[in-house]
Amino acid sequence: MEIHRLTTMKEGYSVELFNKLYKETKNLRRSLAYQIDHRRYGVTPDVILSWFDDKFIFVFNKHFEDKSPDVLKGFLINSLKTFKMRILRKAYQQEGE
Repeated sequence: MEIHRLTTMKEGYSVELFNKLYKETKNLRRSLAYQIDHRRYGVTPDVILSWFDDKFIFVFNKHFEDKSPDVLKGFLINSLKTFKMRILRKAYQQEGE
């Protein structure tokens, strides 16, 4: 769903920070993905989980240069929750039927 927005990772990003934040938000991404009814989109649950991974990568790549690690983690959490609401809104409107 967000794959069209992904670009190559910017030079100089911290692989350690990326892996740390990815690991810390793993349970959140899994929880948010399983709160969405995958049958409304005709996909498997792992596809929805991959949408959240794409969103994580997009937000990290956009904000890692200008945000401190704690603020970046907050941005990631907020964007993932907002993304879930966007997916649910689409699923229960005309697009999902």
